[in-house]
Amino acid sequence: MYFDVLLKQFADAHQADRMAAYMKNQFLFFGVPKPMRGEWFKEWWKNEGKCLTVVERWKFIEFCWEQEQREWQYFGVDVAQKFKKNDFEKSDLQCIRRLLVSKSWWDSVDLLASNVLGTYLQQFPEMIPEMIEDFTNSNNFWLQRSTLIFQLKYKQITDLSVLSQQIDLLKGKKEFFIQKAIGWSLREVAKWNPDFVTQEVEKQCLVGLAKREALKHL
Repeated sequence: MYFDVLLKQFADAHQADRMAAYMKNQFLFFGVPKPMRGEWFKEWWKNEGKCLTVVERWKFIEFCWEQEQREWQYFGVDVAQKFKKNDFEKSDLQCIRRLLVSKSWWDSVDLLASNVLGTYLQQFPEMIPEMIEDFTNSNNFWLQRSTLIFQLKYKQITDLSVLSQQIDLLKGKKEFFIQKAIGWSLREVAKWNPDFVTQEVEKQCLVGLAKREALKHL
């Protein structure tokens, strides 16, 4: 496979150790830097990837998730982010969910939630209540984080009532990634509706990290 040959050829053990340490030693790495991977992916997508059917894309992503080194998951995320509105089937929510809960860390979850899940739910907005209920009640903080950040790219079409509801449900959780997501989601809204953010911080009695992140640029 195209990526397999390149990853092995350009593997760098020293860089791999540094990358693993940055990710809290959650994963093994080949040690290939992002700019190099990006060039490979761009070339592969132009020549091969864009010709894949939707089913073939999912198979490739699943293959990437089965591999040990983290660079493979990055290629899987790259492919997942190529899905556009109207590319999805309604059942794909379960595929996205599996990616969010498998080999989970912020480097994959944040892109999947804000780009892939977010795009899926623009195609199927009627699935938002089901997703919210499932993810919130899962006790998996990566899924819960996803309910806070799936609208990050929505800008003025963000459903502020959904965001406020999720903040209210999750604000009591001490998990760093939840508190960070609360603040991050509000910080994005502050770019176009700062009044909502200041009112929400006060109404929800946010403190600490969530508050600092929400008001960072106000």
